[in-house]
Amino acid sequence: MKTFKYETHLHTSEASACGSSKGAEYISVYKKLGYDGIFVTDHFFGGNTAVSFELDWHTRIEQYCAGYENALAEAKKQNAADGGNFKVFFGIEQTFSGDDYLIYGLDKSWLFDHPEIETMNHRELFDAVNREGGLMIQAHPFRLRGYINAIHIHPREIHGVEVYNGGNTPDQNVLALAYAKTYDFPMTSGSDIHNIAFAQEEKTEGTMAVGGMEFDTPLNSLEDYIVRIKNKEGKVIC
Repeated sequence: MKTFKYETHLHTSEASACGSSKGAEYISVYKKLGYDGIFVTDHFFGGNTAVSFELDWHTRIEQYCAGYENALAEAKKQNAADGGNFKVFFGIEQTFSGDDYLIYGLDKSWLFDHPEIETMNHRELFDAVNREGGLMIQAHPFRLRGYINAIHIHPREIHGVEVYNGGNTPDQNVLALAYAKTYDFPMTSGSDIHNIAFAQEEKTEGTMAVGGMEFDTPLNSLEDYIVRIKNKEGKVIC
């Protein structure tokens, strides 16, 4: 039976300082992998953003959304040429003290109107996402790196947990899975991809694979994804 796969955690060079592939470059790569869509989740202004803080707010948001918009334009172009229906959805990854959150449901217009998002704490951001009917997922909650020297979890300010992250070590993903099970959270998976090479390279035993979520029916919209995850639908790709 045909299933439908979606990448949920992806960075572009237009808006993430650590991204090295442009939004448009991902479309052909993920189509070849048999995926049906991607969520562009560039680093927002609390994290490793490529957007200059010297710009005015409107210009910053325009630049922040460029990777998503370029990916969307390329998907529409390819869909028109091959009759496909590859989807591109908008998301955000916001960072606090080394802890990161994937946010779905706040769009460009909302960002234009709410510059206060830049200084929101965990509770304020979670409440804002809830008011908009959105989804807030803690990404790679047990990651430790040179730039992350402490683990912070916020079970009261999330809807779910990313239990598989392609940039994590296996043991960090095991801890995330245990955390999600302990609190009975909805679970997601994402590659946390920053370069198309990660999706193109042949995977061998012991290497991390491309992630995402798999469903029995195609996603109709971003809102559809939010509802399905909150209802604990879909299969984690790992």
